[in-house]
Amino acid sequence: MSKYDRYKTETLIKMMHVAWEKYYNLTIEPSGNWGDGMRLSKLPQHKKWQKAKERYEDIEKELEKRENAKFNEKDIDITDNL
Repeated sequence: MSKYDRYKTETLIKMMHVAWEKYYNLTIEPSGNWGDGMRLSKLPQHKKWQKAKERYEDIEKELEKRENAKFNEKDIDITDNL
């Protein structure tokens, strides 16, 4: 898994859009007959698809982690007011 914690959130959002476009384009690209089965997963074009999918998911996880951290910072401890 790539580390994306060194990038700013704005940069990650831009990277996510680019990664999504690449993943989407590789997904809709025709790759053979429907009966080709799992042997197609060994072809280079499917390795590119898998790499693009993993990159998109990794960026999405990092953004989700940041959003959760931001949300947790805003939580107010009610015992502080007692």
